[in-house]
Amino acid sequence: MSIEANKEVVKAFFAAFNRGDVDAALDLLANDMTWTLTGTTPLSGTYRGKDSVRDDFFGKVMQQVDHDAPLEINVIELIAEGDKVVARTEGRVTGKYGPYNNTYCHVFTVTDGLIRANMEFLDTVLVEQALFGKS
Repeated sequence: MSIEANKEVVKAFFAAFNRGDVDAALDLLANDMTWTLTGTTPLSGTYRGKDSVRDDFFGKVMQQVDHDAPLEINVIELIAEGDKVVARTEGRVTGKYGPYNNTYCHVFTVTDGLIRANMEFLDTVLVEQALFGKS
């Protein structure tokens, strides 16, 4: 696929989340994909396979946020080369322990129209404070 097509896959992934359509977002993940969240938070680690990303990662995140508050992920910038798409994003949601307005850098690997890997960088202190109540 072209670089622009790979960028469109990443845009579609975030757009699905903003619509609340988690199934559509998951449809853009390869079954054997890996998602790595950097740091030492309770969410940090590498999740292997679409089911693990859905259940073990997204599931844990959703346990820590206010479901009545809107979830918003804004793509600030996309930079791509080959099968890599780097997405700078900003997210807003209310965590169990306060506002969770984080900035992210995702390094996606996209092939054949699917996200095969993601390395996610973010403010891990904010994860600890707003989602898990640690000071």
